[in-house]
Amino acid sequence: MTVKPEIERVSLTERLKELLLVLGVQLANYALIFVLALTIGALVILLSGKDPLAAYKALFSGAFGSFVAVANTLDRSTILIMAGLSAVLAFSTSVKNLGIEGQLIMGAFAGAWVGFGVQGLPSFLHIPLALAAGAVAGGLWSLPPILLKLRWNVEELVTTLMFNYIAVFFTAYLVAFPFKSAGTILPGTDRIADTAKLPRLVRGSVLNVGFLIALVLIFIVYWFLFRTKQGYELRLVGMNRLFSTYSGLPVRRSALLGMVLSGAMAGVGGASIILGFFGRFITEFSKGYGWDGIVISLLAKNNPLGVFPAALFYAALANGSLEMQSATQVPSVLVTTLKGVIMFIVTMQALLTYINKGVRRWK
Repeated sequence: MTVKPEIERVSLTERLKELLLVLGVQLANYALIFVLALTIGALVILLSGKDPLAAYKALFSGAFGSFVAVANTLDRSTILIMAGLSAVLAFSTSVKNLGIEGQLIMGAFAGAWVGFGVQGLPSFLHIPLALAAGAVAGGLWSLPPILLKLRWNVEELVTTLMFNYIAVFFTAYLVAFPFKSAGTILPGTDRIADTAKLPRLVRGSVLNVGFLIALVLIFIVYWFLFRTKQGYELRLVGMNRLFSTYSGLPVRRSALLGMVLSGAMAGVGGASIILGFFGRFITEFSKGYGWDGIVISLLAKNNPLGVFPAALFYAALANGSLEMQSATQVPSVLVTTLKGVIMFIVTMQALLTYINKGVRRWK
């Protein structure tokens, strides 16, 4: 009776050490990538005749210079966290989902539609219903590409990419004609009901409950992928599809589940930004959040726990860029340059890893 608890305690300690090691390596990788990106950005600023230190100081001040600035940066990270988790769920199953942007947009419209179309519900029912509508819309929008892949082996890289544009133009039509609000000149839906709005957490800031939901979703996705049988199957299929097939694992079902869960997560993200920030669906509300989510997932190496720091860094770049531009006249387009550098470094890391695996296989 005294041996069993001791064994369990050692096992738990070993798991904790393993987790801390993984997080330590991940944080070191983040630090290397971010330092390289900021160094290249500093060279670009220097070549343009500006002071890099002053520019980065203004960038930091705009993102973290006050309590309200920190709160707004955390709010900006909310949609990026959910987009990153969406990519993690897809890539963990080796499903190449480039349609996160479109799934996010469809989820946003569904959330707005429930927000203004359903009346008379209390907040504790209206908000979950609107978020659930976003999840359903995002999941359904991801179905055609994965079904085409499973049935006729149509490459999902192409179909998910095409579905992004269909989502953009389809929702643009909806808010320009059948769902256009009579009280606005620009294309957009009616404002959502007060009972569908996500409560604010900080006075004077746009930070809302959506951020807390995003944090909870990080741990839910981590638990699902690393602590459940279904999640283990998804990751095993993602690591080696051929081995999984010959082992009798449900490869097709795992691909379907991974894609639908990815779309549903993106849909929740789209609904949350409408319910928490915009208050109505408008065209072009997304600033490429789906694409940022893909890079964030690659930065996190498909680990849900690594999504938050990467999303926070991206949010800080976006929120601090306006302060940087106004204080030092360094254009906010520098942020796009930094994102491009990060994407290049991450892509090169993935390419070198792939080459290394190929070399080992042929030895």
